Amino acid sequence: MKISIFKWFIFVLLISQSAISQTYIVKAKTLNVREETTKNSTVIGKLNENDTIKSISNEGDWIKIMISEKEGFVNKNYLEEIKPTEEIIKGGFKNGFKKVFGTTFIIILLILLGYRKMKGKVSDGRYSKGYKEYEISTKDYIIDGIYALIISSFIALIFGIIAWIKTF
Repeated sequence: MKISIFKWFIFVLLISQSAISQTYIVKAKTLNVREETTKNSTVIGKLNENDTIKSISNEGDWIKIMISEKEGFVNKNYLEEIKPTEEIIKGGFKNGFKKVFGTTFIIILLILLGYRKMKGKVSDGRYSKGYKEYEISTKDYIIDGIYALIISSFIALIFGIIAWIKTF
């Protein structure tokens, strides 16, 4: 039970990290934010020219956004995407560290927990019938988490220094 909940947590974490919101600037004098993805839908808000917005998702010609704690849609034809500049991409140590830390932490944690699970198997055929020598305890999760934190911090530190050196 513990491992299946943990796998779902990791899955949700990976999905949330992979979702990249895009930033747009409004090009129309005023732009209606609508309740649904149709031009006849109820207007729930308005944006002005040169306002910047972050998308939640893209749905065809419509962009889903948050406005006044409500989700709404704006037509993509009245927006211009803002792409990050080269200076933002080259952010130095902090950017290099952040890019590597989360991914390496998750990968190392999965490797450690996978190893611990494999170590718990019984060498004869009893494992296939549900028998294990031991269950993974909370203490094991904490120990593996600390090891993954230390190892991923060290790897991210190296990549942060490399990114910082590249800025010169």
